[in-house]
Amino acid sequence: MGRVNEREHDETSEPEPVGRDSAEGPAGVQDEQPVRPQLTPAQSRRLSQPMVGILLSVLVTVGAVAVLMLMNPSPDPEPFTPDEDVDEAAGPVADVAGYAPLVPQVPDDWTANYARWKGGEEVPHWEVGYTTSETAFVGFAQTDAANPTWVAQEVDQAPEAGTITREGMELTIRRDEDADREHFVLDAEENDVDGTTVIISGDAGDAEFDAALRAILDGLGESPAADGSPSAP
Repeated sequence: MGRVNEREHDETSEPEPVGRDSAEGPAGVQDEQPVRPQLTPAQSRRLSQPMVGILLSVLVTVGAVAVLMLMNPSPDPEPFTPDEDVDEAAGPVADVAGYAPLVPQVPDDWTANYARWKGGEEVPHWEVGYTTSETAFVGFAQTDAANPTWVAQEVDQAPEAGTITREGMELTIRRDEDADREHFVLDAEENDVDGTTVIISGDAGDAEFDAALRAILDGLGESPAADGSPSAP
């Protein structure tokens, strides 16, 4: 009996063989080693290309851009200054307006920004705008079909601020103290030359405005000649 018990004791107390799985980590999970990428010979050659090739590519691109820039003309340092031919523009207008469109003889160093016939509007009119020698603006609108609404629009709703007399004709001053423009209105009733209504507007100084008023009033009733100079009808 004692020998049997000894055998049983040896069998129960002897540790079981440990397998490989149990020795390689908890729950039989093996420690994984990081995988290193393997480059092919061709890839290695590409990675080892010198920076000279890249620099050459950059230089070629910069050279192409430089050639394109040289092919484009450089901008004109002098800004474009419009100078409409008022005499030429007024020629066709004389045939449709029913009156002689104004072509005032303004100072030679003034330039005309526009000269146009606005025949498609409710009140057809002829208008011209100038830049003066002091880079100010003076323009006029002329019509034989004026009404109070059109006049109010042309003077920007400015109220009356008195009258002046030039060339024997009285003009109404329209001025808004908060605006930088002044308007002079020659009503048809006051125009004893051709009966048109003329509105002169601008932001010029007194001397240039006075020159514009005299030139415009002197030009009333004169039709543009074929050679571009006004002539009396």
